Amino acid sequence: MNRTKPLLLVALLLLAGKEFSAAQTAQQDFARQLVDRQARCWEKQDFILAAADWLPTAVMISPEGNTPASQMPNSMKDYFKDFSNLKVTVENVFTSTDGKKLAIEWDWAVTRKRDGKRGTSHDAIIVDLTDGKIASWREYYDPASSVEANP
Repeated sequence: MNRTKPLLLVALLLLAGKEFSAAQTAQQDFARQLVDRQARCWEKQDFILAAADWLPTAVMISPEGNTPASQMPNSMKDYFKDFSNLKVTVENVFTSTDGKKLAIEWDWAVTRKRDGKRGTSHDAIIVDLTDGKIASWREYYDPASSVEANP
């Protein structure tokens, strides 16, 4: 009987680890899908493709300023007046253990329309989630080293 208790304890620990691992995997999959939708909506110049991921009160914060979610479609249209051929490469997506924060590394490659110059920005992004929706999206990159610095 003494051997049964340790075996039972080991079995329970293994099952708990699998459940945690499965939950963690599901959380990571959800985060990656959300980030991929954001990347594709920018590439396709269509915010509607990913608008459902944003809370109505959400804000995107970048070196260029703050953009409320409600203004994202217009901001996107304005951006593509000067740039084209966007390709976003998602390098890494990290989730907090509680699923309320994401850290993203992506490369943003774009062509400046006025002279055809192509450049890539390496972005770090922190996202706050509320009930699985974007509450804030904060981008960090060096705008001075980007073709976007001088449209």
